Amino acid sequence: MNEAKAGYVSTGSRQLHYMCYGTGRKLLIAFHGYSNSASLFAPFASFIGKEYRMYSIDLPHHGRSKWEAGIMLEKAELVTLTNNLMNEMDTDRCSLMGYSIGGRVSLSIVEQMPDKIERVLLLAPDGLVFNPLYYFVTKNFAGKRLFRNFLTDPKRYLKYINWLRDKNYITVSRYNFGMNYLGSAGDREFLLKVWPDLSTIVPSSRALRAAIIKHKIPIDIFMGEYDKVIPVKHAEQFRKGLSTVSVHVMQKGHRVFDQDTMPQMAKCLLA
Repeated sequence: MNEAKAGYVSTGSRQLHYMCYGTGRKLLIAFHGYSNSASLFAPFASFIGKEYRMYSIDLPHHGRSKWEAGIMLEKAELVTLTNNLMNEMDTDRCSLMGYSIGGRVSLSIVEQMPDKIERVLLLAPDGLVFNPLYYFVTKNFAGKRLFRNFLTDPKRYLKYINWLRDKNYITVSRYNFGMNYLGSAGDREFLLKVWPDLSTIVPSSRALRAAIIKHKIPIDIFMGEYDKVIPVKHAEQFRKGLSTVSVHVMQKGHRVFDQDTMPQMAKCLLA
């Protein structure tokens, strides 16, 4: 396998950093999850690199992508990014891969340009169903204010959150997961940049489903049986009425992408 190549791809007025792996003739564009980076997918190249050239993208505020806080990534910019990478590879088709929040990015591309998509591989993906909490804290005026207040002065709210945990309104696993990402001022500042700046990257369920049906896009979704962040039921709900969508349930939590699961994921792309 060749060494990784780094570079930047234009989204129009801005650029995102990428790592390129593999020597294949097919194009695979990969998007990592929250707090990860493009290097997440580096080990996957040994499984698919002879058939695919994988461009793994650093999302805004991640990895080496320089992104000004308060500037939203728009859906049209994803189309520009995808077209630029297809031009780089001299192809008019590509496949997509997305983990967690990167799944939502991948689905937004499918929604915008379904005629250009060959296959889609989603790993514990966000964006399968409507998320009322995310909508509230990124779209609603009161929700955005509460979100900012909480992240800048969390001590005011911790007693209430602990009460919700003690009353089992928040599961212990979700509480621990949240605290893991909110434990330091740096972590909270990072979340305050990432969530709002990716808030426009939410696919329309109706348009997305219509596109998948019309273009018969093969989509494989890998879910963790013990995932408390994005449970299996979201994938099952998404799959209803979509004959080209397959759901694979692994004995994992949210971190479903690892050396154990990579071979089966690769088979889906190489089918």
